[in-house]
Amino acid sequence: MTEPPVSRIRQVLPHAIEVVAVVALFAAVGAGCGWLWFQAWDQPTGTVFEKVWYPDEEGLRNVFDGTAWYVALAAAGGLVAGAVATLFGRRAPLVTLGAVLAGSVLAAWLMHVVGIHLSPTDPEVLAKTAEDGAKLSGRLSLEDGTSPYLAWPFGALVAVMVLNFLLSSREQIKAREGNDPQWLSRNHPG
Repeated sequence: MTEPPVSRIRQVLPHAIEVVAVVALFAAVGAGCGWLWFQAWDQPTGTVFEKVWYPDEEGLRNVFDGTAWYVALAAAGGLVAGAVATLFGRRAPLVTLGAVLAGSVLAAWLMHVVGIHLSPTDPEVLAKTAEDGAKLSGRLSLEDGTSPYLAWPFGALVAVMVLNFLLSSREQIKAREGNDPQWLSRNHPG
């Protein structure tokens, strides 16, 4: 005998709501981290010479700062969002894990998009029409290809793993105490 469709929807609906909530959480945190990324970053400066932008000495130091800030903020954002998702998504840990992975990928992309959108126009593009000696600010970018994007899933998965371990251990201890309240006493056999 098959289940009625209404009953099946009632079983799936809480999981679907959890997935949407977790992905929305990661989207919001990712966009917020994108704004923070731009705020924390020191814009590199440089000068135009023969239609080419050259970063000055201080600007060269600040070029890597964009990637470093992205990784630091993404790992922290992943830890926070992953912890919140794990604490409130205890109904189905595998559903939560899938939602956290999807959300962390979305957050990594949104952080990049928001940060770049707030950043000034690429100075190499502006230099093609600028006069020699013009001072231009650099553009926020990630220097190491795709590896900085891994900070989001890494931070989120660490939070999920640690919290699931701690919470499941706590639940197992409570269950054991319910069956045998003296299991940790010195005089307990075994």
